[in-house]
Amino acid sequence: MGSLRNPVGPLPSSIYWRRRAVALSLVAVLLLLVVWAFTSGGGGAGNKAGNAGQDDRGDGAASAITPGPTSSEPVISERPGGRDEDGESEGSDGDGDKADAGGGTAGAGGNGDKAGDGSDDGSDGGTGGSNDGKGSGGAAGDDVAGLAACRAGAARLGLESVKNSYSPGEKPRLRLTVDNTSGKDCRLDLRGGSTVITISHTDDTDKKVWASDHCPSGEAQLRVKAREKRTHTVVWDRTPSAPSCGTPSSGRVASGTYLAEVEVPYLGTAETSFVLAKD
Repeated sequence: MGSLRNPVGPLPSSIYWRRRAVALSLVAVLLLLVVWAFTSGGGGAGNKAGNAGQDDRGDGAASAITPGPTSSEPVISERPGGRDEDGESEGSDGDGDKADAGGGTAGAGGNGDKAGDGSDDGSDGGTGGSNDGKGSGGAAGDDVAGLAACRAGAARLGLESVKNSYSPGEKPRLRLTVDNTSGKDCRLDLRGGSTVITISHTDDTDKKVWASDHCPSGEAQLRVKAREKRTHTVVWDRTPSAPSCGTPSSGRVASGTYLAEVEVPYLGTAETSFVLAKD
């Protein structure tokens, strides 16, 4: 033990003490390196384990299955038969009239109003025109008379032929439309003397072949709801008419191109053309 405290050798004792200090320092550094290696290795493993746990929890949450939305049955908007009904509001375009070339498709209206609608299938008093479908504007419980008339600027008037050309014996169908662009309901007066539809041959447009006011019938007043479109279809039986329900000079009309025009108070006029094919 004395040699540890008092180094023995040919060199001075201070040199031996320095050597011992350096050796102890190296041992201490090695111990620190060993401790650091074990500490860092264990911490990394712990972090990896923690991360793995978090990943497992994340994967579990992501794989949770939630119920999806249930599908609903498709809404049937097409009117059975594909025929227009006078005065029905157009909500969406239907496919009922796609078979009629040259004419626009008619919107499918709600059928819930049929309970209060009045049928108007008869001909217009022998004038050669008839209503195609059912009119509903003047039914009981529907105070149409109290509404303001549809006016230009708040509503648009239109007239179109369902087909561009009609074969012999086929009755032309004219579709009158009123598109109410305002925020209030308005009234379309189809009674005799109010709304007038005339048909003339293009060879002589001043001569009326047929006119709805020649022998007017009791038409309805239709409610055109706000921001909706309403249609009224007139079927012409290809016979001429005469004023005051008189007898026309001719019982037949010639083939060729015809011009149809409608005039509605406060809405103005609209026109369309169609062809009656030769026999």
